[in-house]
Amino acid sequence: MVADSLVVRFLVWGVTFFLVGTMQGVIQVMPDVRRWIMSTGGAGHMIDPLAHAHVNLVGGVVMIAIAVCYYILPRALGRPLYSMRLARLSLWGMAIGVSAWYLSMVTLGLIEGQMMLREGIGFFEAKEALQPWHALGFVIPATIMGIGHWIFIANVYLTVAKRPG
Repeated sequence: MVADSLVVRFLVWGVTFFLVGTMQGVIQVMPDVRRWIMSTGGAGHMIDPLAHAHVNLVGGVVMIAIAVCYYILPRALGRPLYSMRLARLSLWGMAIGVSAWYLSMVTLGLIEGQMMLREGIGFFEAKEALQPWHALGFVIPATIMGIGHWIFIANVYLTVAKRPG
């Protein structure tokens, strides 16, 4: 059976991401913060909904769903997961990818939003001023997160397809 400690790690990461997301949710509905987010257009959009939604949905919901799947699947099939190594890689791919995505979106949103307000420029000008960091802040974390997802999916399919020997 899958190591219960791995399931617990997925659960703890998921709950931690929910904690971050709910704390951000409380902060971003404060009138001054909400006004700032709304006044910065695309930069504010990176903070809410991009960072907020991903930390809650991908970090919280998906990590907990993976924990449930990794817990139930071996018990339902009566055999272990195809690979504990892949399970651990999926954990770290997801945890690192979601964390990096969240931090990138919040950081880029804050920096670009401040540039917009301070310099009186639009979002596209602020975004261009931060290249290649803006693009890398999307691409690298999304790739790591995607790899974590795909490793999990492969491990599930390989576990189901594996014939008892």
